[in-house]
Amino acid sequence: MNTLKKYFCSSIGRKQIVALTSLALIVFVIVHLAGNLFIFLGAEAFNHYAASLAQLRPGLYIAEAILLILFLIHIVFTATLVIENRKARKNRYALQPACSEATRSWSTRLMPLTGTVILIFIITHLLDFTFADHEGSRSLLFGESMGLYGVVVNSFRDILHSSYYILAMFCISSHLIHGVESFFQTFGLNHTRYTPLIKKISVLFGLGIAFGYSSIPVYVIIKFGSP
Repeated sequence: MNTLKKYFCSSIGRKQIVALTSLALIVFVIVHLAGNLFIFLGAEAFNHYAASLAQLRPGLYIAEAILLILFLIHIVFTATLVIENRKARKNRYALQPACSEATRSWSTRLMPLTGTVILIFIITHLLDFTFADHEGSRSLLFGESMGLYGVVVNSFRDILHSSYYILAMFCISSHLIHGVESFFQTFGLNHTRYTPLIKKISVLFGLGIAFGYSSIPVYVIIKFGSP
């Protein structure tokens, strides 16, 4: 028990937990994107995908609960590490005034801001789609009820809503870039030969996810226009 407590209290232990929860959340982001891309196949395919997910309940509630716990653990442990790092940097700056923020990546420096945007987005996203009435007035598309497909289309036909969604996706992209790099670094998978390649792959992966998600509102606006 003491060993486990020391692990959770140690900086290395918490970094590894953050890295592992990041990996789990990255897998979710990929799977979720794959499901969302069914929208390009039309209302029937997209609603069938949504209905198939709904049929997995109540088991799906367990998966969602685990995901929520991982997300909360990730936030708490990341916050404690950020606070500790800021205190450590202040001490280093006092001893070495020449140190600069420029040595830190842009994704790392923007994490507090992008993290706040992501947290707000998750709440609004759940309210917009997960907890929304899929058969109500928001599902009506040109006078016909289109289920969740109609809810999504009507939401993204709003330019402001789509812009906010795209902004959130690039904030998530920033976190993914940092997360992939940090995962390899945390577990000591660094090498002068491979680390630059890992950084490039993390950037491509993060941007790929952002563009993949962002393609959905762009597609909706192009196909259906704004109301």
